[in-house]
Amino acid sequence: MAWTASLAHTVRKGFRTERAFADPWAIARAVLAVAVGAAIGWMRDDLLATTMMSVGAFICGIGTLLAPLRHRAVNALAMAAAFTAATTLGVFLQPTGWYVLPVLAVVAFLAGLWRALGPAPGIRACLVVIGMLITADVSPGIGPGLEMVRWIGAGAALVVLVQLLPPYGNRHAAQRRKLAEVYASLAAYARTEEAAGAAAARPGAAVTRSGGAARMSPAPFTAARNALGLLPSSARPAAAPLYGLLGEAERIRRALYAAPSTPHVPYRALAETLDALARAISTGKHHGPAERARTELATWQGSLAAVLRSRLAEAERLCALATAPRRDSASALAEDPLRDEEIPALCTPEGLVRGGLRRLRAGLDPSMTGTPLLRHALRVGIGTTLGEAAGRAIGDFWGHGLPSHGFWAALTTMLVLFPDYEHTFARGWSRPVGSAVGGLLAWGLLQFSWSHGALALATVAFSAVTFVLLRTGQHVLNVVLTAWIVFLLHQMGTAQGLVAWGRPADTVLGAAIALAVFLVLPTWHHHRVGDLLARWLRTQQRLLPALLTGYADVGAADRAALEDMRDATRRAREELESAVAHLPHEPRGHRARWTADELARLTAAAFELTRCTALLTEHLPRRPAETVPELAEYAAPLRDHLGRLAQLARSPHGGPALRPGALRDDFAALCARTGLAWLADPAEPDAVSRPRARALNASLRTVLALETLTAQLAPRPGEAAAGGPADGPHRPHRTRHGRHARTVRHTAHATA
Repeated sequence: MAWTASLAHTVRKGFRTERAFADPWAIARAVLAVAVGAAIGWMRDDLLATTMMSVGAFICGIGTLLAPLRHRAVNALAMAAAFTAATTLGVFLQPTGWYVLPVLAVVAFLAGLWRALGPAPGIRACLVVIGMLITADVSPGIGPGLEMVRWIGAGAALVVLVQLLPPYGNRHAAQRRKLAEVYASLAAYARTEEAAGAAAARPGAAVTRSGGAARMSPAPFTAARNALGLLPSSARPAAAPLYGLLGEAERIRRALYAAPSTPHVPYRALAETLDALARAISTGKHHGPAERARTELATWQGSLAAVLRSRLAEAERLCALATAPRRDSASALAEDPLRDEEIPALCTPEGLVRGGLRRLRAGLDPSMTGTPLLRHALRVGIGTTLGEAAGRAIGDFWGHGLPSHGFWAALTTMLVLFPDYEHTFARGWSRPVGSAVGGLLAWGLLQFSWSHGALALATVAFSAVTFVLLRTGQHVLNVVLTAWIVFLLHQMGTAQGLVAWGRPADTVLGAAIALAVFLVLPTWHHHRVGDLLARWLRTQQRLLPALLTGYADVGAADRAALEDMRDATRRAREELESAVAHLPHEPRGHRARWTADELARLTAAAFELTRCTALLTEHLPRRPAETVPELAEYAAPLRDHLGRLAQLARSPHGGPALRPGALRDDFAALCARTGLAWLADPAEPDAVSRPRARALNASLRTVLALETLTAQLAPRPGEAAAGGPADGPHRPHRTRHGRHARTVRHTAHATA
């Protein structure tokens, strides 16, 4: 995308108003904390108490509204303790003057690294740094500053106390919400698969089921696993139905991956049933599908129909247990325990510390080009320090702002900077405009006379509106946020004109610094796609050979190890898809290695390989008659091919030459040498061969998916002149073994 078009896109995104709101009860609790703090200050007739308690309750209240994954009281307590400690540190830094900048650079950098735990923890860390900036800038001294901190801490404590008020809702509400998103994503995939099948059935259609629009993102599954991983060990027995729901979702996903080879799949009925499950998991109330959907699923015939019906029924049972009283849930689980063999692996997640350290190590990996986490942390540390320094150096904007106040510019820089170009520039345009409009609004309102009580009421009202509009867009949010700041500081006798004009001016300054810092130290995702694809292929290099080896005997596969490898593969593919999704909005697409069409084919081939690994996992032998020990011989060639593919993805000219079709020829030769070709005999009457045929079919699909990926990654003829390997146009390699492989695939489909 050209620079002008890309910038226009960020402007449109920045001023797009979203209809996204926090939980109404969470908003009500946050407003109540601010109102109680303002009331206490008003009854004491203490302007300092009113202002500082409002600040503590307001900022900590925002922290409770940002996608909580732990219990709301735990989130509020952690936020209150961190914010109070930061404001205390700021008081002691205030006398140091400009020497506060090195400390600010370090803590802002650490706040940027904290984003390794997720966007919401990253923003909470920024709010904590803002607390340090507030007292470091406005504290009149250590004694009065500690008095300010005392009232800020009181306001933060109010936020903790209001979390103890009813309604309490269902247990593990955040985990249930993430699981509901998993089942909603399964329903969306079923609808998309139905649409892709309908399009492929039309005369002259060019859409294929494997390369069409039907995709399933791993992000909801990763988010649900992370959310369950945050539960302490003591809470996991009571949350066993939630782990079971995640396990059933995994198995439903694998069954849906196998559905395209099954005729007359009722995708619409499946989607309605999965949506009903998602609503029931989220709300705790039974939401059954329509009678038509139930009838259609009940009359659907076939082995896949029986599998999906049993798994949907188990998911409904677990959903009911998840909302039942703890004693009833425990007794029901004792009578009918979880039957999924993967549950033990899911019930021992990595946890907060281990997961955070893993994501931190991955984000700081020096072998990855343009690592977003490290660059984001550097941008936040440098940009916040520059914003504070610029705000202090300019002073009062020649009489139009508050003197020696750099924290508005610094906090704007910190909150504008995101790990990607699109969000950073969108916030860079919208935040200053919203602040300017909010300053004008507050300046106009303050032309009238306001008593202490009226100012306190206005502060509470603007707080409530800010909490409601928190997720609607930076331009809308900053209108009310700036007005709230103006009213808050006016209670302390500050001239409203200086606040109303100084805040927007600092916001413009901070946004300009943020955009400049991003351009000097950017993260362009098109530089990262090759490395991310290579990382995903390396995870497949570990997973696929382990799966093929698992067919050697019953129990040969370590389910827990496989689940860990599959989780690593999902995370790698999620990061790859996230980077690819950012590419259309970046202004330097002409320097990308792949065109948009080539990336679409690459991601389609990657998803097809993901679907194949899911089918191989699903068909792992559970009885001796289902073993296919011959497939274990193919683990080594597959591992070698995936390793060479990873090198090729990372370095198109430095990687090894790969001939499309070679892997398929090797598989056909293996089938002929080991006797697997007998599965291709249509006269074979033995029904025991069907599980083995399914395993052979899944293996062949894996080989074909890898061949497609190889053809996409191999350098084009024009690249060979530049020093890359030249193999000519990469069309399917037709050989005797290739024809035999197609015969095996066709017959295996029929036998399965």
